[in-house]
Amino acid sequence: MKRPVMTRTLACLGATILAGCLNTVTIAASPDASAPSTSVDAETPHDSGSIGDRGEALPSSCAATRCAAGEQCCLTTGRCFDPRVSTGQCSAPAQDSSPQRTCASDADCAESEFCRSDQGLCLGAGHCASRDACGECITSIPGACTVCGCDGVNYPNSQTACRLGVRAVESVGGACGGNRPGSPDAGFYGDGGTARIPCANSTHCPAAQSCCAITGVCFETGCSACCRQPPPGTNFPCITNAQCRSDEYCRGEGCDTPGGCVRIPTSAGCGGSVAQVCGCDGRTYVNDCWAAGAGVRVARSGACP
Repeated sequence: MKRPVMTRTLACLGATILAGCLNTVTIAASPDASAPSTSVDAETPHDSGSIGDRGEALPSSCAATRCAAGEQCCLTTGRCFDPRVSTGQCSAPAQDSSPQRTCASDADCAESEFCRSDQGLCLGAGHCASRDACGECITSIPGACTVCGCDGVNYPNSQTACRLGVRAVESVGGACGGNRPGSPDAGFYGDGGTARIPCANSTHCPAAQSCCAITGVCFETGCSACCRQPPPGTNFPCITNAQCRSDEYCRGEGCDTPGGCVRIPTSAGCGGSVAQVCGCDGRTYVNDCWAAGAGVRVARSGACP
């Protein structure tokens, strides 16, 4: 008998996949067995040491779905597919300037590689990366290196997940459901604004929040723009600076519109060229470079009233 379904939320995977998409989709059970699977029996997230100890093949996980044997996750659609028979159903993006191959699934990579996200996301295209080259976390603080795997497994560190070819929530550390208000590690992995809570399903999130299958982070359920692929050149979706780290700001067009978190640039190289802009904080800046250096978006050209 199936236990209650734990949902994750899948919003826009980018204009190349769902052009113009802004609506958030909550993954639920599909009554049609022949339809793409969008649900999975609820499972309590567990530590990596409890699976794969005998060297058995671990099932692939795709958003809220456990893929069948032989299937892999298409990271650009969030659906399981069989690369042996599903030719063309999950095509890799065009090769870019990176020396690593672009990928939409692990099937695009060599056996010793996996399709890693450049932005630390659970879903979205990436580049093939060696399973032995994901960096190290060295600290004497117990649990400080723990990461929430996009498969819902808590790994002692990102390297362990990497060796198993599993993406982990890299925008914030900690176990799935960690960093919640009142939890033992609350604030430990926090940032300068709204605390990011890593998740594998919505049971890891506070009330009125859902788990975004793209970022692997809890977000306000009513904020569809908070669960999407971040714009090119940014690392996390946002609307305001409160959703970014203390050394970042939410870059975007205009005020309070969907944008992406980027590191606040130094204003040392801005110079004194006068092209006044009105910041979204109501202050006038010498030019847009100075506004960005203050972590402020530009509302419009010219001085503020």
